[in-house]
Amino acid sequence: MPPQADLQVISGRLERGEIDSTEYLQQLTRFVATQIGCSRAGVRVFIDTPQGRVLRCVAMYDAALAGMVGAPDMQHADQGPYFERLLQDGSVSASNAHTDPVTAGLLDDYLLPANVSSLMDMCFSVNGVLFGTFSCEQVAARCEWSQRQLQTLRKIASRASLSLMHAVSNGIDTAPGALWESSTPNRLATKPMPLDLRAK
Repeated sequence: MPPQADLQVISGRLERGEIDSTEYLQQLTRFVATQIGCSRAGVRVFIDTPQGRVLRCVAMYDAALAGMVGAPDMQHADQGPYFERLLQDGSVSASNAHTDPVTAGLLDDYLLPANVSSLMDMCFSVNGVLFGTFSCEQVAARCEWSQRQLQTLRKIASRASLSLMHAVSNGIDTAPGALWESSTPNRLATKPMPLDLRAK
C-alpha cells in the first residue's frame, strides 16, 4: 500500500470514530517515523503560556522504544532564527542541530534535555494560520537529512493538516481549563458564532 493510502486509512479511522484523537496521534507519529526513518517523530502546536508562546509536544513516537514518549516544550518558539526560517521556508532542517545557527538557540531548553542531535521540522497551517509542526529527530548520532525525506515530510504535513487540527483541538478541549487558554488551537475550536435573535 503506498504511503498516501496509509495516511488516508489513519485519517479515515478518526473521521469514522473508529479511533479517538489520542490513538490517531499515536498512529500518525508512528507512520511519520517509519516513512522518514528517524529516531523520533512528533507533533507540536503553538500554545500561549504565561511565560510566552511555546511549541508544545502533543505526541512523540520513539522508534527505539516502539512507543510514545514525552518531550519538553520549545520555549520562545515564535521568535529568533528558528521561527524566522519556519515562516520563510516552511521547514527547518539541521543535521547538526547543536551548532546550526538556526537551531542553536534551542540547545539548552530543548536539544540537550531531549538528546536531539539532528532536527527536521515541517510547519502545518489551517486557513493560513500557522498551527504547529511535524518534527523528526535523530538522537545520539547525527544524520544528514535528504531531499527525499524533506519532501516526504512536506507531503505528509500537507495531507494530514486538517485531520490533525481537529484531533489536536478536540484533545485540548477536553483538558481542564483549556477553554481559558488563548492559544490558536483553542481559538479555532471555540470560535464564537453569532446568534440570530430575530423572531421566526
